Parts: sequence; C-alpha cells; structure tokens
Amino acid sequence: MKIALIILSVLLIVVTIKYILYRRQIGELCRQLSFLKETTTNNRLTTYMTERELLLLAELINDIYDKHEQSELALRDKERRMKELIANVSHDIRTPLTSLKGYFELLMQEYGDKQSDREMQYAMVMNERMNTLNDLLDELFTYTKLQSDDYVLELSEYDITRLILDTLFSFYGIFKDKGIEPVLDINETSVITSCNEVAVKRVVANIIRNAMLHGTGDIRIKYGMTDGGVEFICSNRVANPDAVDVNMVFDRFYKADKARNKSSTGLGLAIARELVERMGGSITARIVGEEFEIRVGMVCDKCFTLS
Repeated sequence: MKIALIILSVLLIVVTIKYILYRRQIGELCRQLSFLKETTTNNRLTTYMTERELLLLAELINDIYDKHEQSELALRDKERRMKELIANVSHDIRTPLTSLKGYFELLMQEYGDKQSDREMQYAMVMNERMNTLNDLLDELFTYTKLQSDDYVLELSEYDITRLILDTLFSFYGIFKDKGIEPVLDINETSVITSCNEVAVKRVVANIIRNAMLHGTGDIRIKYGMTDGGVEFICSNRVANPDAVDVNMVFDRFYKADKARNKSSTGLGLAIARELVERMGGSITARIVGEEFEIRVGMVCDKCFTLS
C-alpha cells in the first residue's frame, strides 16, 4: 500500500509539474503571438518544451503567419502597381486631352460665329464632355498622389475663412445655371490657422460638387467658429437616403448610385477625407431625415481671429 501511495504521489507531482510547464508554455506562446501581431518582424513562435503536440502547434501557427505575411506583401505590391498604373494612365490621357482642348478652342475662335445653333449645341456638349473627362483624370491623379507614403502636404498660415468664401463664390455661376439657391449661414470672421490653401479649396469644392451631383434641391452651407476651431457643414436632400451608407461614403470608388448613372469616379469624398486628415482635421457624414450632411472640423491650436 505504501509503495502504491508513493508511486501515486510521484505521478501526481510529475503531472502537476507538467501542468505548470504547459501553462507557462501556453502563456509564452500567447506573449509571442501578441508581439507578432503588433510588430513587423521575421521572428516566429518558439517553444522550450519538446512535446510533439506543442512543436506541431507552433509549426502550424508559423505556417499560417508566413502565408498571411506573403498575402499582405502581394496585396501591397498589387496596390502599388495599381496606383502607378492609374497615375501613368491619367498622365498619358491628360496630354492628348490638353491638345484636343487647345485645338477645339482654336476651332471655335475660327469658326464659332459661323456655326448654326445646332452645331453650337454639339460644340457645347463636346466641351462639357472634355471638361468632365479632365476632372475625372484629375481626381484619379490626385488620389493616387495622396496614397503615396512620400507625399507631404505643406501647411502654412492662411485665413481659412477667406479660402472657403473664395471657393463658394467660384460656384456662383454654376449655382445660377443649375437653378440652385444655396442657403448660407456664414460667419465671415477671419480665422488664421495652419492649413494648405489648395487643399482647403479642394475639400470645399469636392463636397459641393458631391452635393450637386448626388443630391437634389437647394444646398445648405454653414460655416463658423467652434470652441476648438472652425466647422464647415454642407447638406441637401437625397432621393433615396436609405441607400446611402454613411460608413462608406469616404471610401474610394463608393457610389450609392449602383447603376453609375452619374459621371463620377467616386473619389471626390475620398480625396476630401485624405486632405482634411493630413491637415489635422476631421470629416464625418450622416443622414438627417431626407438630407445628407457632411461636416468638416478644423482644429485651430495656433489660430487667431481678425475682427
């Protein structure tokens, strides 16, 4: 009986030690996995225990990690090549398009006053289509440029209020042609802050164009100061608010219009988000009743106002 108890005690001690070692080994594997998850490294899981099951588990996890890393590298390479392709195609098309527009303008100067009303109508349609194509190429080129890790958006001190007002005024003729009466609530107090002139104007223009292209009715625009900076809000009605996914509107190529009946790349708001975030601001979208609203906030840590 004593011998049996001694053997049982020894077995119990061995099992307990094994259990403790297994727990420590599992804890160590979890620590290594957390490190691999948060860090880009060539390290892989290692075990100090030589049990076949643990060695096999570590090997399988390492294989899965290797395949995942290879997939990530392949995806990044594919993404890089796609950006290069879009940039190159945009540039290649832009060059003959610029020449085409130049010849078209020369043609209109030479024979414009001799054309019939129908011919002038055709010429206006051609010119509009060329301008649309130029805008689409510009969006593609701008978006691919913003995706580059090497791209730096230079910031300087500007009167952001003046930049926004100038952009709004540039749409006066378009609003008039389309019969749009913008509802404006603008605080014209000058606010000097660190931003990029071209980027601010591009953001406001893209938001307004999006409202005109995908919305209906008059556009509501509000701009003013907040506790931490300034805020720009643009909204108007949309035909089918339930079809708009506000969580995806800033994603590239997203279109609520699945039929793609509108001449758009679906990059306007994606570019706006990239530019706003590079200037340290925030941009959000929401549906309020039947209206689609975009809100841009710019933080002014070092800004000051001019009365």
